[in-house]
Amino acid sequence: MFTNLHAIGNSVIITSEYAGRSSAGYDYNGIIVYRFSEDEFYAFDRTCPYNISNSISVTTENTSDPIAKCPECGSEYVLPSLAFPTEKGPSRVPLKQYNTNFDGVTISVYN
Repeated sequence: MFTNLHAIGNSVIITSEYAGRSSAGYDYNGIIVYRFSEDEFYAFDRTCPYNISNSISVTTENTSDPIAKCPECGSEYVLPSLAFPTEKGPSRVPLKQYNTNFDGVTISVYN
């Protein structure tokens, strides 16, 4: 289902499209799963933390783009650097990170 995650450095955005009526993440904005290495994955909430009450979802240009961007405030988050923001936008805190577990076949994402 998520063949883009076969390559290191790729990511997928998981929304209600995959999980049914509601999806994970703050305000059901979904999560980004990023493959950091052969057996290490990162998962981040898609909600931009700069003005969390606006509940704006960050997005990536494509599956191999390591930067998630907020369309409202312009903050950019570097996925391989634990989603810490660059200096290009107003945000100074990273995207919320979730725990992951990879058993060689299945990736689990949890709090």
